[in-house]
Amino acid sequence: MKETTRGKQTHSLNFKSIFDHAPTGMVLLSSAGEILQANILFCRLLKFEEGELLYKNLHDFIHPDDLILYQEREQSLVNGEEAKLEMKVRFRIRDAYVLVNYHASLIPAADGEPACQHGQLVELPHSADDIVLLNALMEHFPGSIYFKDRLSRFLKINKAFEKKFGLSREDIIGKSDFDLFTDEHAEQAFDDERRIMQTGRPMLNQEEKETWPDGHITWVASTKMPLYNQANELIGTFGISTDITEKKTSEIEIKEKTSILNAITSKMPVVIYKYYGNKKLDILLGAPKLKTDFKKSKIIKLSIAEGLSSLVEKISAQKDKNEYLHFASATQNRYFENYVFEGQPEKKEYIGLALDVTDNKISKQKLKKNAKELEKINRELNQFAYIISHDLKAPLRAITNLSEWIEEDLEEVENDDVKDNLKLLRIRVHRMESLINGILAYSRVSRGDIVYEEIDTHKLVKDLVDSLMVPEKFNVKISDKLPVIMFPRVNLEQLFSNLVSNAVKYHDKPEGRIDIGYKELPEWHEFFVADDGPGIAPEYHEKIFVIFQTLQARDNVESTGIGLTIVKKIIEDRGGSIKVDSAEGKGTRFIFRLPKAVVNNEIK
Repeated sequence: MKETTRGKQTHSLNFKSIFDHAPTGMVLLSSAGEILQANILFCRLLKFEEGELLYKNLHDFIHPDDLILYQEREQSLVNGEEAKLEMKVRFRIRDAYVLVNYHASLIPAADGEPACQHGQLVELPHSADDIVLLNALMEHFPGSIYFKDRLSRFLKINKAFEKKFGLSREDIIGKSDFDLFTDEHAEQAFDDERRIMQTGRPMLNQEEKETWPDGHITWVASTKMPLYNQANELIGTFGISTDITEKKTSEIEIKEKTSILNAITSKMPVVIYKYYGNKKLDILLGAPKLKTDFKKSKIIKLSIAEGLSSLVEKISAQKDKNEYLHFASATQNRYFENYVFEGQPEKKEYIGLALDVTDNKISKQKLKKNAKELEKINRELNQFAYIISHDLKAPLRAITNLSEWIEEDLEEVENDDVKDNLKLLRIRVHRMESLINGILAYSRVSRGDIVYEEIDTHKLVKDLVDSLMVPEKFNVKISDKLPVIMFPRVNLEQLFSNLVSNAVKYHDKPEGRIDIGYKELPEWHEFFVADDGPGIAPEYHEKIFVIFQTLQARDNVESTGIGLTIVKKIIEDRGGSIKVDSAEGKGTRFIFRLPKAVVNNEIK
């Protein structure tokens, strides 16, 4: 009895060993189709562990479209209508299906146990057509296709691979990248393939630099994947490499040229841009700050994109005359000269070059301003030379004549005429001294350091009127609106002193009125000094500001004719302007404007 039991156990162990290691996928099912046992190859083919299969119904692993037919055949087997079941069935392997040959037979019941099924699963070999298609792909694919073993030695290659290396398959099979490339490249490829086999993750479309033994370099886009056999065992890697040397070389050249352009444009006052007909603007090259400023620039009042939209049509319309557009754009403090060329007409693409001409523009503005100032100075110098040769010489000639008369008179007894002549001599000398002093005062207006300070003009004018000792016959009205401004104090005192003094000096009525007022403007302080005196005819409105010019004979009203000239020079040198509003017999109003914007002692 013990021997019989031992014999059964031995037989069971032998069966188990044969079942587990059978060269085909084998499964033992209950009469209801539940998986009772599955051998090693069956599990590998379906890519499941045995524990994931046990006590699950085989129907769960059959494709829905094949299940009805399978169930009909299986029922015929169980009913004894068929001795065995043999059919092609699609079995599920994880998230996919594979077509296999499935054979099943019924195992009769023993010792009162229910009958069960024994099934065999054999993966279908590739058909002849599949092999033809695979070989056609291998031999005609323009890129390199290769298969490697676990040691990264070549197992199979295509014709493109042979052609690339100029070697036969016999020369390559069994060798590795270390036999074909430099060690640096071969080590990188070996490490990549080792990582793919360890992780099971493919390497997709990676650009690889190939350094050949003779030193020349090529580039490929490589895809490498793990290689498995039918039993789902890892046996190596396979890959496809496509030559991208020309593309990569072009990219490198473009990158190098772009880098050079970037280095140049980052140091140069230039912005390069693309403009498209849909008002899209792409800034390509230029220093960061310059690009930002250019994007904010405007063509007249339009944004750069809007302005370009209205301008680019002229390129095609005037192509025979001009092959590019030339126009200016500007921000508040930066100026650009733009040159726009037609790029790709079919894409409505235009290439633009914007030169930062801010320094040049400012220099031109300064030159223009300096030229005007120089012209003004030249005019003043000419006037001064004329004065020196005439007005200043006239008193000297008079002194000479008077001295001669005195000498003649001294020969006789002193009389009243002599006294009158001496008196006249002193008057003429005094006048000459006044003229010279006026010249000096005029020349001082633009000399020395000009210091702007905060001044309460109402207080300054009130103190000034008091110091001038204006006669009581005048009613001087000072507006309460006179503001606090930034201006050189001495200059402001000169302005009001000369204007008020003139109003007093030339007044021709028993009683008089002088008004000093103010009007605020957005960018200007506007003042006026008005009187009810004799007025000034329009034809003299310009003459009164010319140095040493007077409207009345000096013997009638003693005057140097310099006061208003000094007033005008102070105002214009400080960025302002002055005008006179007057008519003969209707009083005079002098109106002058001074700029509000003064920063760091400079007018903005």
